[in-house]
Parts: sequence; structure tokens; C-alpha cells
Amino acid sequence: MDTHNIGGLRRIGRPDWDFPYQRRWETADIAILVFVYRGEKLVAKKIGLLQSKRLYPDNNDVDDDDEIGFLHGMNAFIRREASQAIAALHRNFAFNQSCIYGAMQAGSHQIQSIESLNRNFGKTVYYLLYNPHIIPLSVRYPLQQRIRIDRPAVGCRVFDADYVHQVLSGLNEGESPTFSMIESAGLTSAWPLETWAADLLLTCQVGQAFEDSRDTEVRYFLERRSGPIGAALAASITLPDN
Repeated sequence: MDTHNIGGLRRIGRPDWDFPYQRRWETADIAILVFVYRGEKLVAKKIGLLQSKRLYPDNNDVDDDDEIGFLHGMNAFIRREASQAIAALHRNFAFNQSCIYGAMQAGSHQIQSIESLNRNFGKTVYYLLYNPHIIPLSVRYPLQQRIRIDRPAVGCRVFDADYVHQVLSGLNEGESPTFSMIESAGLTSAWPLETWAADLLLTCQVGQAFEDSRDTEVRYFLERRSGPIGAALAASITLPDN
């Protein structure tokens, strides 16, 4: 398995062909590619993309993304602040069924882009929703003791984009869905991340296969974005010659 930091387009500036968009929405921020070999010959390729959204606490105490850091991508790790914001560690977070996925908004350009990609290329983009291990949950930072999690009741879940967009279609423009809304609509998906990746993507039940003729489109997904994909993984599977 290979991983790669794709980097951001900030290095080369905003392309002229993207006018008038000052900041383009990405369709996904995690890419997983699967390459299947028979012996030494590449016989199949497929891709799955994940658009990540986190559940906001009930007080919406969430730091907005720093735009410059976003465009720098993983390279922002070396661009540290002059002072350490230790005070920011003292916080209370509470999660319940009415908490929202605040970065997911009905009628946004991002939703349209995901629908267009899945319609034209094939169902490739899924939502990866970051949730606490249980709901409801209340946490105070800094932690006073270790929290042991053996088997999360909720945690990271992958949802079919169609189900998520059905929920969004019932909201007013700019509104965000709640945890309970998404849960009630996506019962046929709601896969744990490891189930989606290992049991479904690698067994060709989700994601989209593609031929060499579509390599340019796949490169477009990974490279032509407003910021860096947080992670790109490539898994190679080798079958016996016979």
C-alpha cells in the first residue's frame, strides 16, 4: 500500500480556466485507488473518493479552517504559530442527536459538484462522517483520565451520497443536516470506515472501475482542486498467473 501527499495548487496559483471561482470546492479529500494485477500485468483499476465532514458539538465550538493552511496542505505542519494556544485546550464538548454537520450545507456548490461527478463518471464519491464513539457524549478537555474505546457504537461512518443529498434536498438553502436526519436516511449504508474500505471497496461492491482512457479524469479528481487531498492511498492486489 502506498500513501502520498498531493499538495496544493497554491504553488502554481489560481488557473485562468477556473475564473470566476476564487476558491473551488473539492469533491473529495480522501482518495483510495485499487490496482489489480495478474502476475505482473495490470488488469483492473478502480477508485473510491471520500468527502469528510465532522459532527459539530451542540455549542458549535469549532475552529474554522485556516484558508492559507488549507491551501498549503500537509506542508502547513512546518508552518507553526509563534505562540502555543494552550488556552484553547480547555473546552467542553457535548454531542447529541440534534447536533449538525455544520460544513455540509443544502444548495452548496460542493453538493452539485459531487452529484455531477457521480452522474458522469460513475458512483465514486461517498461521505465519511466523523462522529464520537457514542452519542450522546459529553467531554471536557483536557482529559482527567484515559478513555478506553473497544468497539465504537457510532464513530466514523461512510454514507452513500444519494442518501445524504436526499436529506439535504428537504432543507432550506444553507441549512445543515443533524445527526438524526442522516442516520434515519442512510440505514442501508452507514458503514464503518473499515467495512467500506476492506469489505466493499476491495471486493468491488463500491467505487468505480476505470480504463486507461479515463486516466486523465482520475488525475483531474486528484490534482485540480482548491486544496490538497488529505490522504491518497493506493492498494495493489496481485492475483496468481493462473
